[in-house]
Amino acid sequence: MWRYWRIVDPRKAIILTGLLIAFVSTSIHLIQISGDRYNINTWHPDTVKATAARAGAAMQNTPNPSK
Repeated sequence: MWRYWRIVDPRKAIILTGLLIAFVSTSIHLIQISGDRYNINTWHPDTVKATAARAGAAMQNTPNPSK
């Protein structure tokens, strides 16, 4: 392992690892807060209400078939 650290600067490796972790965590956070697009916030009461209201509005806008 010591040979690896002779090739790679440890300070740069630590900084790049930190930047990678920050990028991944920020990406995950942004995906999480855009829950309507990916439907992953079903646990949050406001999202459940919005989804139910959207489904109710879609049901009201569909025409009833004539019998």
